[in-house]
Amino acid sequence: MKIYTERCTTAQKLTVPIYKILDKWLVGKKSSDSALYSEKWKQEFTSRPTWCDADMALQQINQGTATGNRLALYLRSFFQSLLFTLGSFVQNWAWSVVIIGLSVYFICALGLQYVHIETDLIKLWVSQGGRLDEELHFLQRVQQNYKYNVVREKRSADLEKSGIQESFVSIKPRNNRKDEESLDASLDNAFDSRFQVVIQTPATKGTNALTKESLLKHVQIIEEIANFQVEMYGENWTLADICFKPPSPKLSHGPLAGVMSKLLDRLIPCIWITPIDCFWEGSKPLGPSPPLTLGPDIHAFITSLPKGNITWKNLDPLSVLKEVSTLFDLGTIFNFFERAGIGAAYLDRWCIDPLDPECPATAPNAFDHCLAFKKFQAWNMAMPKNKQIELEAETISTDKAKLQDDALQIFENIFGKRRRKREIMSSTIKPNSKNHTEDESSDYYAYDDDNDYSINQNATKTKEELAEEEQCLRYGKSFLKWLNENEHRWSEFLTLDEMPVYPDYGKIMTGGCRGFARNTMVWPEDLIIGGIKRQNHKLISAEAFQSIFLVASDNDVFSRYKMQKSDLKPNLNVDSWNPYYASQIVSAWQRNFTQHIYEHRWNTEINRQIHPLSATSLEDMLKEFSQFKFLVIFVGYFLMFVYAGWSQLNWDGWWFAVNSSVGLSILGVFLVTYASISGLGASSYMGIHCNAATTQIVPFLTLGLGVDDMFLLLHNYKDVHHTVKNNEIGILMKETGMSVVITSINNIIAFMAGTLLPIPALKSFCSQTAILLTFNMIAIMVIYPAMIALDLRRRRASRRDMGCCCMGNSVSAKKLRVESLELNMGKQIVGSLSVTGHNVYPGPPPSLLLKNDDDKEKKWYTLGGFLQYYYIPFLTLPLTKLMVIVTCISVLLISCFGLYQSSLGLELSDVLPEGTPPAAFLRAREKYFSFYPMFAVLKGSRINFAKQQEQIEQYRLDIAKSRYVIKVNGRPSEEYWLSMMRTWLSSIQKHLDNAIKKGDINAVTGEMKADTKITDEAKIARRLVCSYGNKYNCTGRISTIKLVNDAGVINADGFYNYLTAWYNIDNMMYYVSQASFYPVPPSWSFTTHEKVVPPALPPAYSQIPFYLIDLIDTPVIVKMIREIRSVCDRYTELGLPNFPSGVAFIFWEQYLSLRWNLFIAICVISSAVFIVISVVIFNPWAAMMVIIVVISMTIELAGFMGATGVKLNPVSAVTLVAAVGIGVEFTVHVVLVYLTSLGSKDERMAACLNHMFIPVIHGGLSTLLGILMLAFSEFDFIVKYFFIVLSALILIGLINGLVLLPVLLSLIGPPCEIRLFDEKTYLPVPASLCKQKNRDPSDKQTDDLVKRRVGGAFVEIQVNGSMGTDAEDNYTHHNSSSVIAKDSLQNNQFYWNSPSLANKNTEYISVPASTLSTGQHHKVNVKNAPSKIPISTVGPQHSTSPLLSSSSSSNATSKKRNNDGNSKLFKFSSNALRF
Repeated sequence: MKIYTERCTTAQKLTVPIYKILDKWLVGKKSSDSALYSEKWKQEFTSRPTWCDADMALQQINQGTATGNRLALYLRSFFQSLLFTLGSFVQNWAWSVVIIGLSVYFICALGLQYVHIETDLIKLWVSQGGRLDEELHFLQRVQQNYKYNVVREKRSADLEKSGIQESFVSIKPRNNRKDEESLDASLDNAFDSRFQVVIQTPATKGTNALTKESLLKHVQIIEEIANFQVEMYGENWTLADICFKPPSPKLSHGPLAGVMSKLLDRLIPCIWITPIDCFWEGSKPLGPSPPLTLGPDIHAFITSLPKGNITWKNLDPLSVLKEVSTLFDLGTIFNFFERAGIGAAYLDRWCIDPLDPECPATAPNAFDHCLAFKKFQAWNMAMPKNKQIELEAETISTDKAKLQDDALQIFENIFGKRRRKREIMSSTIKPNSKNHTEDESSDYYAYDDDNDYSINQNATKTKEELAEEEQCLRYGKSFLKWLNENEHRWSEFLTLDEMPVYPDYGKIMTGGCRGFARNTMVWPEDLIIGGIKRQNHKLISAEAFQSIFLVASDNDVFSRYKMQKSDLKPNLNVDSWNPYYASQIVSAWQRNFTQHIYEHRWNTEINRQIHPLSATSLEDMLKEFSQFKFLVIFVGYFLMFVYAGWSQLNWDGWWFAVNSSVGLSILGVFLVTYASISGLGASSYMGIHCNAATTQIVPFLTLGLGVDDMFLLLHNYKDVHHTVKNNEIGILMKETGMSVVITSINNIIAFMAGTLLPIPALKSFCSQTAILLTFNMIAIMVIYPAMIALDLRRRRASRRDMGCCCMGNSVSAKKLRVESLELNMGKQIVGSLSVTGHNVYPGPPPSLLLKNDDDKEKKWYTLGGFLQYYYIPFLTLPLTKLMVIVTCISVLLISCFGLYQSSLGLELSDVLPEGTPPAAFLRAREKYFSFYPMFAVLKGSRINFAKQQEQIEQYRLDIAKSRYVIKVNGRPSEEYWLSMMRTWLSSIQKHLDNAIKKGDINAVTGEMKADTKITDEAKIARRLVCSYGNKYNCTGRISTIKLVNDAGVINADGFYNYLTAWYNIDNMMYYVSQASFYPVPPSWSFTTHEKVVPPALPPAYSQIPFYLIDLIDTPVIVKMIREIRSVCDRYTELGLPNFPSGVAFIFWEQYLSLRWNLFIAICVISSAVFIVISVVIFNPWAAMMVIIVVISMTIELAGFMGATGVKLNPVSAVTLVAAVGIGVEFTVHVVLVYLTSLGSKDERMAACLNHMFIPVIHGGLSTLLGILMLAFSEFDFIVKYFFIVLSALILIGLINGLVLLPVLLSLIGPPCEIRLFDEKTYLPVPASLCKQKNRDPSDKQTDDLVKRRVGGAFVEIQVNGSMGTDAEDNYTHHNSSSVIAKDSLQNNQFYWNSPSLANKNTEYISVPASTLSTGQHHKVNVKNAPSKIPISTVGPQHSTSPLLSSSSSSNATSKKRNNDGNSKLFKFSSNALRF
């Protein structure tokens, strides 16, 4: 059939220059020559012309047969030409392509040796290049700038602009390199100290922890932690060796300065933040361990020292200092202890258990157990002998061997000589001796503990008193133990006042606790006590305790032991000692500590009471569970192998049939797996690090998405194999490649859009997924077609699937021979039906029907049967369409409400594997403790601290106004460096004022009187008053200049001089303030030389500490961040550059812009999908249909997440972004087939479902199967945020892609890319290119044509008498909807027969044989009987729906067409008779 239009001729169309150019390059290619294709393929072309070959469709348009979207067809023709060329090349060089392709992928896979699994939470979570990243690296950049002097001039210029006086700019601090090196570790220590946490929860939920038993349990666990040790590098290392502890205060020069300094080094404890600091028992873990044993020689000078072993359990620091200060000049240390509030340390605090033998007598609830024991003895002896209570006596140790080590060394340091050890060791104590007349010096050193001293110091006591004390000493512990176990019997021998008194734990702990320095170490209640219940503002119960201690940084530990210190670590080789060794020791201790607590006797699998967390535990846990789970991967891929093979199975006899594709499907899964491995290797080459998301998710996600395109190729491979004579792979790629390219590109773009979310872990995940999908696309587009080409050779050889040595049975072989014969005869049949290149039929090409399994009636219970007999007919009903639209709109509205109800959040416990100790710790912390520390960092390079003191103070107070900041009396609970410096200056100013008042210092000249004792504080204050900038002048300043004025403002002229003095003199308070200066002030010590105190450079980095509470979930934390950030931004605009820092800001900062980033990412991917589809198919209407459905899918998925409690966070945001790309998988195939099909909208809807329903179902199920193994991940967030969400996405995608989209297409779908002028539903195949080129104008003679004028076009019909051959009687083509058959030869009638017109009243006209002429080459051998030629319209090739092919299809349209044909019957007859 050829159609000539009268409206727009070919010549008129080709007058457009661009069309001529495009026709020259894109129309009439050799690959689009109809002579190369079989009749069966031509049948396919008649119904889906642009799907099969856009070039041929353009040929028909150029011949005037049809019209359409020429630009879209030109673009389609270009892509199809490229794909055909690729497919043909692959088919011709199949083995070469497979070998080279796999080899290249193998080279990429070698990159797996460089795989690095990132487990650092900071690196995984903090965005690169953003505000938070800049803030985290601010200190590092400052250090680099100062180290290399890169910005010295720029900084000076900035200071001048800020209006700082010249005296300040000209400051020349005298820092030497040695000073900087000595202080680097300290700075790093203050900034990089790592929190180690232990949480104690009740054994039974809801149990009150404010009891003696719970508190003593907490004391015990902390003592175990303090004593836990690891052995490395020849030494045992305990917490005291690696913990963060402030340096001891510096002492003035004197005979006892060195001794006291060493003692203070040993005594300064680790910084603990613990609830047991409320009680005396808080001193037990502090040590020192081993205890100090100074001996009686020292005690002779300092009687206030504890007798025997010295620990914080019995040390009264203030009393000792008072006594020492009368003997030696301690400088400012006494002032420091007074300001810090150290006082009596723990000796004046309540005892948790007053029956503890070591509970000091100075405790508020101290129990005189000796007096009670005396009463107990009297009461016990009065009882009958058989009822008397026997107590176990304790042996008193007399071993003094290790007693004197510390005493000897200290004695040498004081007196410059060594006492003979033998003299000391010869002294012993005899507590049972009755003769004490020996020289007192003979047993002067005889002691081991406090009890020994009690005997020695009471030599004047009577024998009875000594005997009582000895009895109390021997039986005291046993007696106290009996009292603990028999509380009900106390009243039998003790009065109420004499009984032990237990403290009111709730009352004492209300408001928090304080460390050994009461004024500076304040532990807020919310930090250390959880699950609190109150009554009248007093604690009445609690459920959990939390203790926090700090482990020093690697550099700090290295610095402590880098000098030869035989008394600390004598076996440590300092020559090989380095920071790496220090880091190994710290990490080893932390790992062993957490492992020890994990396996603690109080922890079971069912109930864990002690929850530890160290800096390494999270990292180790992430590292362990971020490894590839090869068993899980193997099981997941095995299931995919099984599913892929089963879906392509075709059994024949005892083995797979010849036309089965099990082996090909297994190879496809293997290829996708291999491509994914190679993609991971390539990403490793690119430096993209793996993490838990990539190792746990990417292998399964890329598998599920990768095999989708494989199933599409295999589905069309079956059809192409039956319908194409040669270049099968080229045709396969030409028809299917477009869909593969569109879906793959959109998936890749979707995950690339996910990199817009500023989370490094998710960026790595999205980048790796995009790379793997790219590798999968290349493998499926290049290597897999080569494998199909090899399989095609097997089929041609009639060899069984996965049994190439086995030939198919005779039936299968016969079928293949019949198909081959039919394909080879196709050209002959066409030739016999045509005359000089003209098509001879007005409908689809004639064919004979080949009986094949594919044409058998499909069973109703199969997927194809369900589709044909139920689904498509049901979907075409108007009521069904209305129901689908209403339902989908309702679901969309409900999803919008669910999206509105969704909340932000991703708990840290969700990121860790469920059931692991770190996850249990985080859950306990989330439940009981809503505390987070934070710092306000001052960017001091542009701050004039001297002039902006008041602004800094107001900035601190404004931050404290937040309801989330812990406050004491309306002010922040934590003091900061400026307030501590102010306090110190005020304290020494008082000494200066007193000295001036006494006349010891001249008020005018500042001269000090000779031979007058002036305190060191007054001298330092005088030196500071005289120092300002680089100048030193006392005249006229002593009485007029105040270090701190009445308003609390530090004198601006000497501010930076004062800063140097405070840093060096009050160094311990500097560490307590956590200021972390950089650069640190220069080293300086107070001497008698009259010279300026060197000024410090303004700290480019300093920080102010705060404690935050009530941060119970993500929305609250985000609100806090916004609140604090607003204050910081406001002060930055006012000239005080600053930013907040802390865990809350690091891990929740991205939530501030998450919704906006998500919106941008979805807009980007949606735009990209729209552009890609619009460009590739050149149809914005179709692209918009895809976008509408995909966006509705995304909204429905977001609503599902909100309804099921899946919170919005960066992880779920990635899934939402990826949903847009993955959703294209379920839509673009359907739209593309709809766009390329002919017919009415319902017919085109039926055609697209018939062609793509099964591949889309296979794709969805394979993706679901691919991610199925995610359900078995140890990470709860992977199960919740990936498996469940992606499963919901697949279900939503299938519903929208196969239900909603077809309905929308049937209502508002885009028009077909090509349309016939007479609105027929089929397009004839154009003549071969050779015939078109050699076409003779004389062929238009009317004497060999039978013409019929229809709708403005001429239809030429020629009948060839050679139809009646035996071959034509025996062979047919598959799936033909209209065939040429030979009617009863007795009637000598020839007619068209179409199954789609089975029940129609087809009208025929009889044409006398004598009137039909076929030209000189062809004649119709018809005898005297006339020929029958149908008038009615032949239906489309594929009538996919029974509804469309049943008797009910005789609707008004078909009747109209029949009536139209009947009305022109006589005109056609008269025209025919004319010839």
